[in-house]
Amino acid sequence: MKRWMAGLVALAAGAVFLLQPLESWACKQYIDENVKLKSELEAAGQRNAELEARVNENEKKIEVQNQELSDMKNLLAMKNNELQRLYDTSLILESTLKGLGDILQASGDELSGRMLQLVQSKQGLENEVAALRNDIDAAFKRNERLNQLAGEYQNKLSDQAVELKNMRIERDNLKKTAEDLRRSLKADTEELSKQVASLTAQKQNLDKKLADLSKNIDTQLAAEAAEKERMKSTYEQLLASLDKEVGQRTIEIQHYKDALTINIMDKIFFDSGKAEIKPEGADVLRRVGTILKNVPEKMIRIEGHTDDIPIGQKIAEKYPTNWELGAARAANVAEFLRTEVGLDPRRMAVVSYSMYRPIVPHTTKGNRAKNRRIEIVLIDKLHYQMMEIKESTER
Repeated sequence: MKRWMAGLVALAAGAVFLLQPLESWACKQYIDENVKLKSELEAAGQRNAELEARVNENEKKIEVQNQELSDMKNLLAMKNNELQRLYDTSLILESTLKGLGDILQASGDELSGRMLQLVQSKQGLENEVAALRNDIDAAFKRNERLNQLAGEYQNKLSDQAVELKNMRIERDNLKKTAEDLRRSLKADTEELSKQVASLTAQKQNLDKKLADLSKNIDTQLAAEAAEKERMKSTYEQLLASLDKEVGQRTIEIQHYKDALTINIMDKIFFDSGKAEIKPEGADVLRRVGTILKNVPEKMIRIEGHTDDIPIGQKIAEKYPTNWELGAARAANVAEFLRTEVGLDPRRMAVVSYSMYRPIVPHTTKGNRAKNRRIEIVLIDKLHYQMMEIKESTER
């Protein structure tokens, strides 16, 4: 009884202490998840800010590059205009030189001095035209380079536009992820709050049960101690009352925990092959029954045990097997205790184990004599009910 009560208290206390780590573990788990979600949210926000900065920076670069391209286009247009002007000038100069040549040819010698001047002027103009043509060639080459740079800038702008589009898509995805994380964090926080409230309520309930158990434990322990003392007193009374039979080894009395067993050899109660109680057996049963009346809260199980020798032909009609013989002997003992001693029949149970629960192997005549016995077992009612359930399950 004490061990049973102590087990209940330990179980309740263990449940409380197990619940506390469970509560701490659940809280820690959700807190860790919240911290992780917050870290992911902060990282997403930081990355989003970096993307925004990169987008703004690229937009500024694109504006600068667009301006440079526009300037290059304007410069190219100016150079084209200048080349056209130089080309027109060269045509005019060539036409002028041709006219001067005609004039020189017509004027003859009188114009030789003038011609010399014009030749010199022509040479200067030709040199200027050659220089202008060199400038035109250089301008065309620069124009080609500018067109190449413009194409490269245009490709670069296209690549940057694609990258900018991808960055904006990634930014939108990060915003959506951040929103999902916020919603998940809110849901997890609410769930954590519910679980904490539930665990707190369970802890309070267990604390109350533990307090209730603690209030009754002293009384129960005292009752258990008194019960042990009664069992000890019963054991001592049986030893004193059956001192002669115990000394002759015809009766054995065993006291273990909450059970007390009286093992009585069949020769005290019965003649061979019979179930009727002999006078000396009736005397022993009266002494035993008188003592058992002092512990009315205990159950009394009367067990009939036999040896493995088959029933003889003379008594087979009455007791076909050792099962019937063991049952009849146990039943007669129970009936004697009811009618002659006055034991409550509701406290008694009759069982026949035949030859199948021997104390020692059925190998010798002496061993078979020990196995032929009546056992009177005094046990706690709750223990008895548990034994019946266990035996029923095994069957």
